[in-house]
Amino acid sequence: MENNALTLLRSARALASALLVALAPWGALAQAGDCAKADAAVDRVTTWPALAQAVKDYRACDKGPTAELFTEALLRVVVGGWPKIAEAEPVFSADSSFRDWALRRLRSPDLPKDEAESVRDLAKGSCPKGREKLCADLAAAAEMSRASASPDLIVIPPATPKGNPK
Repeated sequence: MENNALTLLRSARALASALLVALAPWGALAQAGDCAKADAAVDRVTTWPALAQAVKDYRACDKGPTAELFTEALLRVVVGGWPKIAEAEPVFSADSSFRDWALRRLRSPDLPKDEAESVRDLAKGSCPKGREKLCADLAAAAEMSRASASPDLIVIPPATPKGNPK
């Protein structure tokens, strides 16, 4: 009886392994189809909640040309939707991984310089009352993007000598 159970267990393991190997390409095809859907979904994003949902649904597709669409959508929501910037706070509060994703994307040296400047200028010059922390986070991320893309913009204070120089 023990021998039959052991043989059955080995057969089940072999069958499971064969299925995993056989179905692996199917997973890649399914992901490619999902990424095609991602392009269409991300291209329609115009609000913070819709962007958060698109990132949640299609995060695995956030590479290559789809990553560029994600960046365009983020900029569309931040810059084009600035009058509704307050909508970002509840979305950021509810989903810290989305908040991290958005700020990381805005910090990227790949962010176009003019877009980083627009985000920074809006955050510093047109921040709605009561949204100072949100604006500061957005401005800091945009500044980091600009500094990473243009190291000459980084201001390094001069070293101060130790002791009492005479």
